Amino acid sequence: MDIRQLRTFVTVARLSSVTKAAEALHITQPAVSGQLKSLEEELQVKLLSRTTSSVTLTQSGEALLSRAEQAIEAFGAFVHQARALRGQVDGQLRIGVVMLDPAALRLGELLHGVVQRHPALRIDVQVGRTSWLLDALRSAEIDGAILVSQTRPPGTKMLVLDEMVFRLVIPARWDQEFDGRSLSQLAEVPWIRVAPRSGHQEIMQDILKDSTIRPIETVEADHEQLMRALVAAGVGVGVLREELALEARAAGEVKFFGDRVATTRLAFVYAEDRADDQAIRAILGELSDIWGLKSAVD
Repeated sequence: MDIRQLRTFVTVARLSSVTKAAEALHITQPAVSGQLKSLEEELQVKLLSRTTSSVTLTQSGEALLSRAEQAIEAFGAFVHQARALRGQVDGQLRIGVVMLDPAALRLGELLHGVVQRHPALRIDVQVGRTSWLLDALRSAEIDGAILVSQTRPPGTKMLVLDEMVFRLVIPARWDQEFDGRSLSQLAEVPWIRVAPRSGHQEIMQDILKDSTIRPIETVEADHEQLMRALVAAGVGVGVLREELALEARAAGEVKFFGDRVATTRLAFVYAEDRADDQAIRAILGELSDIWGLKSAVD
């Protein structure tokens, strides 16, 4: 048994789907099924019941799920503590990055500065959904993450880099059709579905917080350039980062729907027990210089 099998079990249990778990874990569906089978065979316990359309926990699976989550967190704490004892800026640092434009994240500046100041430190950058980034932080598969979030995830410290504004947009071709119409009328057309447990989901909820509408959600998109392309093609309503929305509007691809906006935070997040880790401190210092930060961590 290894930590990957436990994490696969927990992810499938949360999402009730092998397909969605494979996407979240960045592995194939056969790999997910294989890990689950190996885990069940080793434990000699059936954890999940599978049908052609869904996956549900067995009674044994329900009893063991919280234990699996605790084991993942304990493994992450063990890895973090071992790295903290190392006491020098070398080895490998794995950073997760949310699916936004790398230039907006100033990722090139960050990596250039770290490489120049800490040549012995090997950096591994992994791009993924917010849900995957948060789970990977818990299980120590990554050491820190640059993501979009209005709140600090439990068990983490957060260095806020900047505020980001997102705007509700519609396809440019819909402009006259929806001129002067209300948000409730807009709910009658398709919307781009945002990924669960993501910064975009928080933003959409904030934009719609004073309304009772339930949008008709269609295609799911978790990458901002994909969201822009889908809205521009007329697939549905979406939310775009302000700078990207202005660019798309100037290109004649989208229109703003009223003044529906939401503000969130771009931040670097890492586990609380990594605060004294030399590699994390190196990244925090570089980020503070790049973004001109004077204060520190939440």
